[in-house]
Amino acid sequence: METVVLIAPITALEFFLEDYLLKGEGPILTVFSLQSRTRASASIDVLQHYRIHGVRPKYKHKQPQQNHEAEEEEGGSSATEPDLYDLAVFGGKGVRLVRLITQLHGGEPVRLEAHGPLIELRDWILDLCWLTQDGRALLGVALAHNSVLLLDPHGGIPLARCGCLDGCLLYSALLLVDQSWNNSVLVGGTVFNQLVLWRPNRRAEEAEVVGEEGGDPERKAPVERRLLGHGGVIFSICYLRAKGWLASASDDRSVRVWGVGALGGPGPTCGDPDPACLMVLYGHQARVFSVHLSPGKVYSAGEDGCCLVWDWSRGGGGKVAQTLKGHRAGGIRALAVSQGRQEDGTRARWVATGGADGGVRLWRVEETKVEEEDDDEEEEEKEEEVGMAATAALTDLKFSGRGTPKGVCVVEDGTANWARSKILACTDQGAVYQGCCAAAGQWDLLWQGDRAYQSYCVMEVLTITVKGTTQRKAHLCAVGNLSGGIHVFDTSRPQCGLSLRGGDGKIHSLVWVEGHAPHAGYLLASGSHGLVHRWCVEARPDGDSGSVLIAEPRPPFALPPCAKRWLTSAVRLRKSPPGALWVCGDRRGSLLLFQEGSRPRGGAGVDEEREDPEETNCCDEEGKEWSDGGGKKPAGQGDPPLQPLSCLFGVHGKQGVTSVCEHRGLLYSAGRDGCVRVFRVRPATPQWVLPGDRRPSAGEIMEPDGGPQLEVLRVQRACKGMEWLERVLILAPPEHSTAEPLGDEEEEEKEEEGGGVEKEGWRHKQAAETKAEQEYTGRGKKGWHDGRECRFVVSGFQAVNFVVWDPVRQERLLTVPCGGGHRSWILWPPCKSLWPGYGALVFIKHGAVVATQPPREASTSAGVAGKTGACGLREGVHGMGIGCVCRLGRVGGTGDGSQTTQGMGSDEGHWEVLVTGGEDTSLTVLAVQPSSGTVQVLSVITDHISNIRTLVAVMDPAGARPGKHSLSALLVSAGGRAQMQCYRLLIGWDEKRQEPYCQVIQVASHRLDEQWEKRRNRHKTVKADPETRYMSIAVVNSDTATAVVALACSDGAIRLFSISEVKGQFDLLWESFYHQRCVLSVAPCCLADAIGNRYRLLLSAATDGRIALWDFTPTSLLAGNLNSKSNTSAPPGPCLTFPAHQSGVNSLAVWQERTEDGCLVTVASGGDDGQLTLSVVQVRYPEVQTDGGRVLSQEHHRNHQLLLSQADLTLLSQSRVSLAHSAPVTALSLLYPGFLVSTSPDQRVHLWRVCSTGLRPTGALYSHVADAAGLAAWGGERGPGEGGEGWVKADPGCESRGLGLGGWVVVCGQGLQLLHVRTSSP
Repeated sequence: METVVLIAPITALEFFLEDYLLKGEGPILTVFSLQSRTRASASIDVLQHYRIHGVRPKYKHKQPQQNHEAEEEEGGSSATEPDLYDLAVFGGKGVRLVRLITQLHGGEPVRLEAHGPLIELRDWILDLCWLTQDGRALLGVALAHNSVLLLDPHGGIPLARCGCLDGCLLYSALLLVDQSWNNSVLVGGTVFNQLVLWRPNRRAEEAEVVGEEGGDPERKAPVERRLLGHGGVIFSICYLRAKGWLASASDDRSVRVWGVGALGGPGPTCGDPDPACLMVLYGHQARVFSVHLSPGKVYSAGEDGCCLVWDWSRGGGGKVAQTLKGHRAGGIRALAVSQGRQEDGTRARWVATGGADGGVRLWRVEETKVEEEDDDEEEEEKEEEVGMAATAALTDLKFSGRGTPKGVCVVEDGTANWARSKILACTDQGAVYQGCCAAAGQWDLLWQGDRAYQSYCVMEVLTITVKGTTQRKAHLCAVGNLSGGIHVFDTSRPQCGLSLRGGDGKIHSLVWVEGHAPHAGYLLASGSHGLVHRWCVEARPDGDSGSVLIAEPRPPFALPPCAKRWLTSAVRLRKSPPGALWVCGDRRGSLLLFQEGSRPRGGAGVDEEREDPEETNCCDEEGKEWSDGGGKKPAGQGDPPLQPLSCLFGVHGKQGVTSVCEHRGLLYSAGRDGCVRVFRVRPATPQWVLPGDRRPSAGEIMEPDGGPQLEVLRVQRACKGMEWLERVLILAPPEHSTAEPLGDEEEEEKEEEGGGVEKEGWRHKQAAETKAEQEYTGRGKKGWHDGRECRFVVSGFQAVNFVVWDPVRQERLLTVPCGGGHRSWILWPPCKSLWPGYGALVFIKHGAVVATQPPREASTSAGVAGKTGACGLREGVHGMGIGCVCRLGRVGGTGDGSQTTQGMGSDEGHWEVLVTGGEDTSLTVLAVQPSSGTVQVLSVITDHISNIRTLVAVMDPAGARPGKHSLSALLVSAGGRAQMQCYRLLIGWDEKRQEPYCQVIQVASHRLDEQWEKRRNRHKTVKADPETRYMSIAVVNSDTATAVVALACSDGAIRLFSISEVKGQFDLLWESFYHQRCVLSVAPCCLADAIGNRYRLLLSAATDGRIALWDFTPTSLLAGNLNSKSNTSAPPGPCLTFPAHQSGVNSLAVWQERTEDGCLVTVASGGDDGQLTLSVVQVRYPEVQTDGGRVLSQEHHRNHQLLLSQADLTLLSQSRVSLAHSAPVTALSLLYPGFLVSTSPDQRVHLWRVCSTGLRPTGALYSHVADAAGLAAWGGERGPGEGGEGWVKADPGCESRGLGLGGWVVVCGQGLQLLHVRTSSP
């Protein structure tokens, strides 16, 4: 077994040469290139079974700054000879030298090579440093028992050792050496919450060199300084030699800075004789793990997942200048800060953080030059204000117009330049003013309305292109009033506008929608009586630089009757017969689907032959604009309103829908219920016109049943407390395509290509459904719209802050302390498609127009947080423990795509798709590429309210998958609070980017306490315990339309549930409290006799160490039958029970082998006693029933509603491995029949072979995943010399067959580890 992929807490980070970042994860050392910032350059396994806790580079040729300057002078050309650097890597009790080679030829950026054997000491290593003595490079090592060691790193020989008279244990240590070993100073953080400072060589003659024969190896030195003040153990120590300051991070959530003077240099004393505490920094919400000092800042990181940047340039009571947060739960375990480069009086530093989630984040922080002298009080106060507002600086734009501003909009200029952007503000005096973002106080009056626009008006802005041009823009501004009047004008020519009528009552809202042609836009005005009036507006050239606006009315929309009957958002989909689709959201929280040209209910239809406005003129032949005052009546005037084809009434709650957008075939809606809903337009379902629903033959016609419908795929909640969501911001994928949507000619080509699909039998139905769906969503082989879910972030209000939240990374990308929800605001840039990753908020507060200072306009893969650019060098998975893992299959590879299966195959470059569930209540869909070690997070699901303990997937057969490169699985997750969730996962393959993607569809959810609340006469029954935990889950039957799963419950019950994907619900079929104690595991077993009759068994195990076998063959439960009242509908008790362990049974693995009169079922179990037990059960099938010599098959029983008899079960033998693990066996899985894999918190993964005498160990590996809780194993490629079938049957004698089998094992716990297993016969 060998490690292929490891995701574990990051325990060490170190910058090198300002261009590389060294990362320690488990025993693996990885170097990242900061130039590419996307992938690791090289990795090497260094410390075997130790975790890396530190890396100390030795600059062999040049100092890093000088080396970098030399590279710049050379113009970036590679040197003639590679540069060699030695790295000392340590952790646990081991230390090893690694050579880092840069400036290589052949395109390889960097290489890591082991430069010596692993040196193991007798004590834990807390710190080490390089030093030179007698021309030799040596290592000074600080040990956990408050002692130091002088070590020869090449031979592993200790040259000198010195201890302290205070022989206490240390949690942390810092060894400081200036010039020689004789001037070294050790700073140690003791278990007594103290810092002790002592010199290992207080007198040079006290150090005794240890020769080959030994001698007195150790001398004792006294403690010279003792620093008191911390209320907890000390985890990290940092020293700034230039200032003589020492910083310590503690368990008491504080960081202390001490003035200790010069340490580690020549002199008779150990720094200042009376060191003082300069400041105490409190800001973390949990333990502080790491601290770093720079001349102007203090960097600290802790268990709360935050890296705080403290501004202490004035030396008194530092304040938090920046908060760097981007890791998931579990905290930051490693922190590194680079030396930085001096540019224009500022120093730009890299800050790297490594989390318990296995992620690595990189930040860029700028420090201003620190002055030695103190300034006056005014300067000091000014600096403090800047430090406090560094997260989001607010600027008053000093509105100078007449009246009070009531609404703001940002005019999009197409360049996304903050300095050139214009802001429009409408006032309570009916006036519209224009101001500049970069110049506060400069506001110009654009338009003044009459009395009807005073006291109330609504305003919206849209930018379009003047028809017939490519560069000229028209910025359209629409203003509505209380009496139904609407005025539309171009901001460049406000005196020339359109006056429209939106009914007789109040204009509740105005919504601009872009047309598919750049020169047209749609204006939707929500008036009285629930009518949404619509116009198509376009700009035509008028003279050399002017433009004239033309508006054509369209049939209005009718909103469903409700109290809050007005429109809040709308989006127009691409044209499809008989007309374009519109998806709208209203104030009642409903999502509505309208279609142009559809026949309204109870009225005559509109003209279905009318063309789109992009293809025709939007006015009459004379070019006159339309108004209610007279003139020629255009098309659409007087038409009856269009009724919605589909309505999801109140889906976003009573607070309303705030936004709807479309991207690549899917729609995204946000509301004030704190949820984002991903949905789609489902086309009309084809239905057979033939009687009896028989399959049609080629040429027969199918009629669609009904029109298109809205279908919600999944719901994504924002962070806790963020209930007011406003917009969904789509993020650009890596190397995102610039492909444009399909044109009409390409659509015709697509339809012609689709016409060649075979139209026979059920393939005709599938082709029709696919074609209909493409017509409504714009999907096609050549198009960009593929109907897959994209990466998005959510903007909204959380308490008094405006927040941009990333639901995948569980982090805030932007925070603005604006005071809470506001009546009018806008996020710049006003992007309509992809969010660039940065932004500024413009809003009205207390009658003033306020804007945040925008960050640096540079987008990254993760966006920009505040003013600090951040990128993820590696994605984190789960910040807390991973309790379960499930494998779905493999996709991709260099083959022909046929390897997209669940089974075996040797496809180089393939991706394994895994699903993990953790204590952080989230499910993560991962794609792992074993060949490169790349891990990609496909989706994060956060619907559980407690930890997730178990997972199971029901895979669809290959023929039923929607695509050639797709996996389709029904995933069921269960855990705490008696909660289950069911999802449909669609894994596809992106041919262009050569990577997988995932679409999540929510199917059903269930909780026991909620089910009890819905029961009739529930007062007569005992309420289910809401704290019940689901411990294990297994699929009992998946052959029918409703899958049946069995769950082991902590309340002592075994429960069977049916899952109906059509109904979208769980149904409780049966429960039994036979065990009367916590049931820990369940496992299914399906048997078949010679004539095809199936017998379904279920195994359950509890905390008493007994295993029970249940026979569900003679019942109707597994068909999902809730109405069966027969006494035989449920087994009264198990048909066989037997003891297997002295305590709880945590895991079961089952397989069978046929015999002449039945079969042998082998049950492998692992328990809390660390024991593995192998139990063999003999199964004898009942006598074959006949009818006049004709054998009655299972099909005959099913057709005549007859039940099969139970099988006869007998325990045949048992064998045990008493000390299989030194800790409880938490997971057991079947690699092949006859090969088992087990794991335990003892961090061992064992491979076992089944022999006639029981279990025989064939291999073991030390796992770098602590607290192992879950395991998944599956077969891989065949080894050399293997022929015939790929499965190995149980070999009673373990005779050698010359077979070599490959497999994969994934272990989860405090991390994730993928192992490649190669087994061979002895």
